[in-house]
Amino acid sequence: MEESGGVEEAKNGDLAAFEKWMDLHSGNLERFAIQCGCTRESAGKVTEETFRTFFTDLGKLNDEEWLRYDLYRMVLEMLVHIQRREPLQESILSFEEDQQLHEKIMNLEEKAKLSLILSQFHGMNEVEIATITGISADAVEESIAQGVKQLTVEIDSLLLEKRLEFLHKSYGRISSSFRKDQVFAKPQKEIQATKKLKQKISKKAMVSWIAGIIVLLLLVMLPAVTGEEYKKASAEKYVEQLKVSFEEEIASRHAVLGLTEPTEEDKQEYYYFGYGKQAREDFEVMIQREERVIAEIGRIDKKSIGKQYDEIVKTLTLPSKMVEQLVKSPLTSDKEKSAEFIIEYVKQINEIQNAYSTFFFRYHQFIDEATVDETVNIEKYLEMKESYPKELQKAFNSMEKQNLYLLPFYSSYAKTELSAQIKASIHKDFKGYIAFLESSSIDYYSKPASSYIELMANLVEIENTLLANVEIEIPYTSLEDYYSWLVYLMVVGSETNQIVGFDGKVTEEVKSIWMKVAANGEGSPSAFIMQKVINEMEASGWTESETQSHLNLYHLGYAVELARKGRLHTFEMSGILQSDRGLSSVTFPDSSFEDLVEKTYELYSTGHDSAVLKDVHPLVVFAVYCFANDHEDPETMWHLYNPEDDLHTLEEYISGWRKVDVNLYEMKSLLFDGRESSTGSIGFERGSMNFFDAEMVLDETAGWKIKHIDLNFMKSE
Repeated sequence: MEESGGVEEAKNGDLAAFEKWMDLHSGNLERFAIQCGCTRESAGKVTEETFRTFFTDLGKLNDEEWLRYDLYRMVLEMLVHIQRREPLQESILSFEEDQQLHEKIMNLEEKAKLSLILSQFHGMNEVEIATITGISADAVEESIAQGVKQLTVEIDSLLLEKRLEFLHKSYGRISSSFRKDQVFAKPQKEIQATKKLKQKISKKAMVSWIAGIIVLLLLVMLPAVTGEEYKKASAEKYVEQLKVSFEEEIASRHAVLGLTEPTEEDKQEYYYFGYGKQAREDFEVMIQREERVIAEIGRIDKKSIGKQYDEIVKTLTLPSKMVEQLVKSPLTSDKEKSAEFIIEYVKQINEIQNAYSTFFFRYHQFIDEATVDETVNIEKYLEMKESYPKELQKAFNSMEKQNLYLLPFYSSYAKTELSAQIKASIHKDFKGYIAFLESSSIDYYSKPASSYIELMANLVEIENTLLANVEIEIPYTSLEDYYSWLVYLMVVGSETNQIVGFDGKVTEEVKSIWMKVAANGEGSPSAFIMQKVINEMEASGWTESETQSHLNLYHLGYAVELARKGRLHTFEMSGILQSDRGLSSVTFPDSSFEDLVEKTYELYSTGHDSAVLKDVHPLVVFAVYCFANDHEDPETMWHLYNPEDDLHTLEEYISGWRKVDVNLYEMKSLLFDGRESSTGSIGFERGSMNFFDAEMVLDETAGWKIKHIDLNFMKSE
């Protein structure tokens, strides 16, 4: 469908044509909002509102050639009203280096940021960018140059182009939250009314219409109404009753929370994380749909609508009420209903936390006064509480009912008797999810080792839930990621979590924690790994452990996977470790892997026979490429490329080849993400960070080949 043709059809009321036009542009607009700093959820909402506004104004837009730029301008206008006050609690992008570059771009000066984004990720020239941003074409060119200059302060200019290319691909992998059905929530009613007005009335129809009016007037004069009129009036009354009922439901729950629903003015001032926001949107869509049905056929299915209404109101159930119902009717023997409870409970807790955090941000000056070293001083807070505005006091007092407490600028889940009641009332396999809520407020990335004592019970419950393999979706981070980081920092430590004292030996406090972890029981991944570390430490006088020095996050996830299968006893840290999720890793030093690489190189470099690589793991192929670089063998390196992606002949490649001084085995580990069957990414671990900068592709006849690589990226910083 041509762009202009689809829009022209949409102007004439063809919604299907407009939907196709939305399909054409929604992905780019949503990514544009994310690239400018939106969360995935808010980017979807911005895109919905953009198309809703666009559709409303469609009849006023005449220059078809520039409609695409109108969309981008509308997105920018909406972004002005969105103030992102806190960093995301999870990375938007899968790869760490892409996330870092994304954040660097977001921190650029506004003109430079917009110009660079539209140029690099949307393929627009200076004139097109000027049309959207309102700055001159010359200024656009200068802004792009300025943005690139700022980025190259920290990123080598030779690498920046490739990093931007990878970032572009990562943006394309972000799942969409745009909901097409929301766009027509308001315009559809107007469209139908407009279509009716456009209908031409013939003389014969006019006569019939006048006659109908006369009949209608006669009917109005009668003391009774017909059955159809009664049904329509009854339907209209029922819808109005639902509107009143819904407003009462929303208001009563906000009163319990000590909050007020944001006004339109609030929403325009900054993006508001409001409680019940999705429920209101769903309710309005339902009401608008039923009002159209009443207008068209004069009656509705009240029973069906009532069920839909009840489902919407159910999503407003507060955590306190959910716990009350759970305690009355425990689910200790019902795994399915326990899963449903946890999913809804965590969802509601997160939504209410966001609502409180947004609310408290408006009063941050009062919280600042009671904050010492980034922690709210409770005694100081209590002393000053009575002086706070009444609405702030009400919100503070209401939080506890939902098992939340105050941290600077946001609310966090409390470990109280209430959460203990939840654990006692759900199936044992799901206790780890509540333990995760209790633990997530603690900065487990940087707290000293002694603070992990309070997390020991939670660690056991989280591990038991992981081993039960009852996976459900939890926003921001996964249970396994949290568990892996916690165990990793217990074993390895960090800059702020020192496990070794001034004498070079593990401290007594850390030994005590390790002993407790090692006692977690048979089949426990944390106990299995910790016992290996303890045994090696004892043998060295508590100064060193090979397991400790080689351990990475991948090993912990791999150990959990083996434990689920009852094969934890087979856990090793040498060789290529392959998980069922398509991830593979090898940790250095590993003499067996190095020998395999050298032998594979000797076989392949002799005649570059593709059959040699037929069943060779991509990590080995990648390492052979690095080995060939070390031995100044560009011919072998050229043959390891996928021929379809190679733009140079062998002679051209060799003439421009230069050895890169990089030692693969100086890295902590090498990783392969092969969740796609025929493609994958190679990464390496340096310190505690993973970097992915090579792509592999599977040739069915020749095995794995390298699609892209830049060895310069692997140089030590």
